[in-house]
Amino acid sequence: MIPTEDLEYGQFRLLEVDNKIVVPVDTHIRLICTSSDVLHSFAVPSLGIKIDAVPGRLNAVSTFIEREGTYYGQCSELCGVYHFGMPIVVQAVSLEKYLE
Repeated sequence: MIPTEDLEYGQFRLLEVDNKIVVPVDTHIRLICTSSDVLHSFAVPSLGIKIDAVPGRLNAVSTFIEREGTYYGQCSELCGVYHFGMPIVVQAVSLEKYLE
């Protein structure tokens, strides 16, 4: 998560990250999720994705993004003291930009 004092104009407080997940549009994408400590939940509501991350297990979900854009989500499991500090940002770009 990007600290509040480092945010630029137009960025969302508590939702911006320094490492976004970049994926191509018009491509079938499979996300595989696991955890190393406690239960987490990878949730990006605008993409219709919510998958639990369980220690010692692999869970998978598929998606197909049709529009370029930035999609925001968060861990939706009460996983600890810093639960609020687990934002997720998915950046969907054209295939050409993705290959760059």
